[in-house]
Amino acid sequence: METFRHADSTGGPLVKRLLASLLGSRQAPTIEVAKRVAPTGRVGRVRVGIITIIEEEFEAAKSIFGLNHNIPGTPYFVDCDQGIREWDLALIQASDRSNVPISADATDFMEDLRPQVMILLGVAGGLCDDKNQGRDGIRTGDVVFADQVNYVEFLKIDNNAARVRSYAIDHPSEPLRKNVCAPISKTFSIRDALDADHQPPDAGAPCKIHVGGIVSAEKVLGDVHSPVQKQLLEPFDKPLAVDMESIGMARAVCHGRGSFWYHPRYVIIRGISDLVADGENNEQRAQWKSFAAHAAALVARQFVQTLPLDIGGN
Repeated sequence: METFRHADSTGGPLVKRLLASLLGSRQAPTIEVAKRVAPTGRVGRVRVGIITIIEEEFEAAKSIFGLNHNIPGTPYFVDCDQGIREWDLALIQASDRSNVPISADATDFMEDLRPQVMILLGVAGGLCDDKNQGRDGIRTGDVVFADQVNYVEFLKIDNNAARVRSYAIDHPSEPLRKNVCAPISKTFSIRDALDADHQPPDAGAPCKIHVGGIVSAEKVLGDVHSPVQKQLLEPFDKPLAVDMESIGMARAVCHGRGSFWYHPRYVIIRGISDLVADGENNEQRAQWKSFAAHAAALVARQFVQTLPLDIGGN
């Protein structure tokens, strides 16, 4: 008797009836239904993968999540030595800044540990309106959940105007944003989660959580008087923040859907370390980046704690 394997546990009876009708009086083959399990990578399997860039971001995430154990021979930090090679969380510090290294690191992460959800965690610059005030009231010490990603660099310069071009990317997960990120932005208080050792440089900082767009560049945009910066940012009048890594993550996740059974999603969580229109942008970033990294990590911890155990529908 022939034996067929069918990967979809909901389709077994239908396939049986179809085969029986095709074979007429012959006995239908036995259908052996394969159990569907989450895929495993080259190193193991993890539920949530976290990517940070600079040292302050990595140390904040490592401390807040308690990820102190390095998986030998890899860049990944987890909470303990797990003999079955399965973890809830894994953390890396990216090999370098900017979109190209992040794209490679995210691709390796997906191949090594097959995370169901990935978090790009760190700091970013806040964008300003035409009055040089933070858009939608964004300030240093605030945190942004990104809902859209735009690439600053891919433009056509035509008659002294910048015209946006694009290629295939995945934006941050819309169901995760709707079901997890947006409620957190309305209910979670960064201020209440801070301890005595982690307070904002400005005691009056609101430390709010925003949901909005992010633009990604290959340059550190920190000179409000630069004509290059003005031209690059001119087409993007709605996003709240700018970084150098988000488009790399967006491209990697889009490209990473090479297996029918693997459906990675991602979110971007960025603490605001400076405002790009500020005349003392570098000094502001140096003053705020450690706190901004810590605030973003606190929001990321709340995200992970809120994330449903079964995220198949998100």
